[in-house]
Amino acid sequence: MSSATEDRAAFHLLGHPLPALIDLASTSGTTVDLFTLSLRQPILLFLYPSTASPLRATPAAWPTIRGASGCTPHLTTVNAHLPTLLAKEPELHIFGLSTQSHAEQLEAKTRLGLKFELLSDEAGLLREALDIPCFEVEGRRYFRRMTLLLRGGQITRVDYPVERVEEAGKRAEGLLRSEQELMEEVEARDAAAAAAAAKAQAEAQA
Repeated sequence: MSSATEDRAAFHLLGHPLPALIDLASTSGTTVDLFTLSLRQPILLFLYPSTASPLRATPAAWPTIRGASGCTPHLTTVNAHLPTLLAKEPELHIFGLSTQSHAEQLEAKTRLGLKFELLSDEAGLLREALDIPCFEVEGRRYFRRMTLLLRGGQITRVDYPVERVEEAGKRAEGLLRSEQELMEEVEARDAAAAAAAAKAQAEAQA
């Protein structure tokens, strides 16, 4: 697959409804159904391939794969941006998501001191339901790096590909800002339409 084709591999995700009844293991010790949770509160989802883990050897080809390396700085920069992201949207849920095992994610969360939870799609149920861009190494599939904003049971914003991991947190702020601006535009348009309708009705009754 060419780089240009890869860069378009997530176009279909924008506006895509989330699948229901997929429970992802969380480092919080519970499971998370993204569809159900997004109906109540917005979710910022950071997808990453795989952190290095003492529980499993890193594939030999890893350094040669575009976008594979850099998961530790990716997660730590998100961690550093948590206060800013939550200031923009206080009810926001923030998760990291990978195809790593729950045990590997628990180790990474503890070792990196992450203040947000990691979700495991080790079984590939979410990946298959959404056709999430992946790459395969030694028989295992890994997510391409991206950020998704989930709201109201669907994917409302997509940032893909995220190649400069140190910019992931800042780019996520942009996702929130762009969505807020869009919502404000819709509200302003609806208010203007309602005002115009009320004026027309008043003139008709005069």
